[in-house]
Amino acid sequence: MSTVIFYPQTGDKELCRLYGDDGDREMIMREIDGWYGTPESRTEATPRKWGDGDHDVGEADIAYGARTVSVSYRLLAGDRGRLEQLRGMLGALTHRLVRLRVVDPPEDTYQVGEVLQVLPDKAPQNMAAQTDTGLITVLCRRPERLSWRSMDVQLFPVSSASGGLSYGGKGLGLVYPLSYGADAGSPQSVALLRNAGSAMAYPVITVTGPMPDGVLLVGSDGRALQWSGSVGMVPLVLDCRTQTASMGGVDVSRLLASRGFPAVPAMGSLSVQLMSPGSGWATVSVRDTYL
Repeated sequence: MSTVIFYPQTGDKELCRLYGDDGDREMIMREIDGWYGTPESRTEATPRKWGDGDHDVGEADIAYGARTVSVSYRLLAGDRGRLEQLRGMLGALTHRLVRLRVVDPPEDTYQVGEVLQVLPDKAPQNMAAQTDTGLITVLCRRPERLSWRSMDVQLFPVSSASGGLSYGGKGLGLVYPLSYGADAGSPQSVALLRNAGSAMAYPVITVTGPMPDGVLLVGSDGRALQWSGSVGMVPLVLDCRTQTASMGGVDVSRLLASRGFPAVPAMGSLSVQLMSPGSGWATVSVRDTYL
């Protein structure tokens, strides 16, 4: 049975959990509407001046609106005081952005949205009742559902994966212990990113310094992403969906010299290689994305 869990926008502390079965549960998810299927299309149609129908549109022009999700719930408490506590947990969802996670095996996906309403049913209220039913409505501005678990790959500069014997800084003799170069467990500079979902997936790339000469990543599609600044103690975050760069929460997109942000196609894959020198690394995180 599926389970609905609410989290804050950041952090993993649960705000509340609604179970899909009613076996000894206090908070039960009765139905969920709007989670599966595509939201309403917002592709603009232009009627033909001559002839029937509308003008053709390209795939890049096809777009969808926001997703509205409604979760029907039931509260079952042992006494009136506990029922008020459960109502308070639902009320705490309002006035904030939440991550709505739906665990429905084999899928485990989430969206970020704002809670529009926590609305009890309009039935007459029995002040002595120990049960309650109602509806939680969440507006998700981004319609894609993202896999809860991400695929994370670390990339290292090509130079850091090379090996060989070291004779020290003055060349006076071999430095022990001996190193004979890279082996099967050496750091990699190329990552194969996969997306099992039905929509385009946009990675988040976190670059940890020192990378004094900037960052250059090249995808197997031939597109290059280059940031010309220097990465030191504060990591650089490259968001491929918003096509922005930030350090410590400050936007540094002005230093983007090439904006070939990688994107993994639906039911497909993409290779990304870290080409810039340095002794840091880049962590590429991507999630299966569904629409």
